[in-house]
Amino acid sequence: MSAALKDEGNACFKKGDYEAAVKAYTESLELDPAQHLCYSNRSAAYLKLHHSAEALVDAQKCLELAPDFAKGYSRQAAALQELERWEEAIDICEKGMAKCSKADADTLGKTLVEVKNRQFTAQLQGSWHGKVTEQLGGYDQEMQFLDHCQVRVQVLGRSIMGQFRVDATKDPKHLDIQVTSEEIPPGYPPPPPVPYIAKVDQQGLHLCCPYMKMERPDHFGGEGYCLMTKGVMENASDEAIKRLSKEEQVFMCAKEVIAAFLDRKFEEMSQQDTEEATREKVMAQVKFETSIYKVQQKFGEELMKEVLDSAKPGAVGVKGLAGTPELEELKAKIQMMDGGDHTEPPAAQAAQAAQAAPTPEIRSTAAARPPEPKDPAPSGDSGDSFPTALVVSIAVAAMAVLGGFWILKRRRE
Repeated sequence: MSAALKDEGNACFKKGDYEAAVKAYTESLELDPAQHLCYSNRSAAYLKLHHSAEALVDAQKCLELAPDFAKGYSRQAAALQELERWEEAIDICEKGMAKCSKADADTLGKTLVEVKNRQFTAQLQGSWHGKVTEQLGGYDQEMQFLDHCQVRVQVLGRSIMGQFRVDATKDPKHLDIQVTSEEIPPGYPPPPPVPYIAKVDQQGLHLCCPYMKMERPDHFGGEGYCLMTKGVMENASDEAIKRLSKEEQVFMCAKEVIAAFLDRKFEEMSQQDTEEATREKVMAQVKFETSIYKVQQKFGEELMKEVLDSAKPGAVGVKGLAGTPELEELKAKIQMMDGGDHTEPPAAQAAQAAQAAPTPEIRSTAAARPPEPKDPAPSGDSGDSFPTALVVSIAVAAMAVLGGFWILKRRRE
């Protein structure tokens, strides 16, 4: 009779009727409480019903009856994971691997990897913010790990969604982040995931991305290192600016925009560029947009747009800037950077992009963006222009640089 009830429970489990399965297993165990398989199966049914505590009790009883039963260890590890008792889950996997056959130990080894990855993923959950190094642009970024695979990165007032994957069995732990962009020309593959190392401790989330080469770092430090603090970025608020008159704000904003502008036109990328030259050109774009965004955050987009519009040909200067040497300097800087090729100054395009980008992607300034090839192809194209994809996804600056190197490499193959 107990065997028949156990079989009934198995049939209910296969149909997805887990409550009925628990009922049948329970009745079977009342008749014969020495069935380790029945405890194992009821533990699995309890897990399906999200009754993790009951599942753990049954898994422990299963192992008391059959200490060499590998599935009993995996059931216990599964219940402990759901209870987020990670270290206990790791211990039970290692204990089972020592007691079971090689084949069963290999299976438990896979469970052990799953436990460690889920533990680290749980530590990552939520929002983190920090400032990247000056070599990568010196901007503030925020990462929000939403579940076991999705991440949202926010930088320069925009956000981009991506996927992440962890390997917590490595030391240091591996974290790969893959973002996408609509700016990649048709026919080009997306840049590969950016390989980080990561750890979480009392200080926060330590991240280190590659710099210059698509190779995972082996220690926390250098240009790619960033310490992230738990929580979201705070909006910058400068009370001293708010106390100034409108004319004073305009004048100060113009001064800071002038300081953010380069003294030369952005250089376009070429397939003949060395990796060092490519990096310098890309980072000039990243740093420019970072500087412009900081000015926008400080003075507001509307006021900065008024300042930039004052520098357009034929425009009447806004009050506080009209007739000043600073307005002439601003015009000269814009002309220098723009080279007369665009109808709007590059900084104005950067400011507008910060507000108007309709999709959650990170764009470079239009003036810095090299022209797309007429007939892009995944490989074998020897055209002179460098693809727009070089500067996509600068939600993490390394993604821009390394993504560009990836596209360049594909075009050279």
